[in-house]
Amino acid sequence: MNDISARRDFSGVRAVVTGGASGIGAAIARALSASGARVAIADVADSRTAELAASIGPNARAYHCDVTDRGDLEALAGAVTAVFGGVDLVFVNAGAAVQSSLPEMDPREFDWLIDLNLRGAFNTIQAFADVLIAQARIGRRPRFILTGSENSVGLPKLGVLTAYTATKHAILGMADGLRRDLADQGVGVSVLCPGAVNTRLWDARSTRQDRYGGPAHVPDDVAETLTKGFASFGQDPDVTARLCLDGIAEDEFLIVTHPEIRTLAQKRNLEIEVALDRLDARLASYGK
Repeated sequence: MNDISARRDFSGVRAVVTGGASGIGAAIARALSASGARVAIADVADSRTAELAASIGPNARAYHCDVTDRGDLEALAGAVTAVFGGVDLVFVNAGAAVQSSLPEMDPREFDWLIDLNLRGAFNTIQAFADVLIAQARIGRRPRFILTGSENSVGLPKLGVLTAYTATKHAILGMADGLRRDLADQGVGVSVLCPGAVNTRLWDARSTRQDRYGGPAHVPDDVAETLTKGFASFGQDPDVTARLCLDGIAEDEFLIVTHPEIRTLAQKRNLEIEVALDRLDARLASYGK
C-alpha cells in the first residue's frame, strides 16, 4: 500500500464512509486511519466490512447500512455519534454502475441506480446534516464528501454507462447546491470526481437487493478479464484516496484524480461557449 499517511494529519477526526467495504471507500477508510482518524465503515456487505475494519485496527468500526433505507442511515448516525462523540467527515460514497444503454436497460436496474446513487446520497445527507452542523457550532470543520465521477463532468469513451452518467451528473449538481445550502452553517462540501480506478465497481450487482432483481454474479471468466483490465489501466485506489484527503485538507470543492478529466471538461465547456455564442448571434439578428 502507498504511504498515504505521509502528507496529511487527520488526528482526532471522526469519519463515516458509506460503501466503505471495498474499492474507493475502503481505500479512503485505510487512508483516514493511517492519517490518525477514527472511521466508521458502513456497507451492506457485512463480512467484507468486518474484515476491513479488523484489518485496519482499533481506529475502525464496522456497521451494516443500506443507504436506500432511511432507517438504516438514521440508526448509523445515532450509533456512530454515540461511539465517537460526533462526526466530522461524511463520505457519501455508496454507489454502483451498470453497463447498458437507456433503451435496453431493465427498469428495475434503473430504479436501483437511482435509489442507490442518488436517493442514497440524499438519505445520507439528511441523516448526518444536523450532526455536522452541531460540530460546526463548536468550532470544528465538518464536511460532506460526495463521490461523483469523471462522468460528472463529461462523457468518457469507456463503456456504455448512460444511467450511471446521469446519476453522477446529478451528484455534481447535488453537491454544488448542498454547499450553498450549508454555507451559512459552517459545513463544507466536496465532490470527488475520479476517473478509472482499479476497483470491482463492475461487480456491484453482487450486493443488489432483492426488490431490484437480487444479487447477480459475473461469470468467473468474465470476472478474470475485467479484473486484469481494470488493473492494467485503473488508478490504484490508495492513490485516489490520498488525492481525496489532500483535496479535503485544501478545502477544495471539486477534487479530481486523473489528468484526462481536463479533456472531458474542456469539451463540455466548449459546447457551452458555442451555444452561448450562437445565442448572442441569434438575439442580435432579432434586433435585441
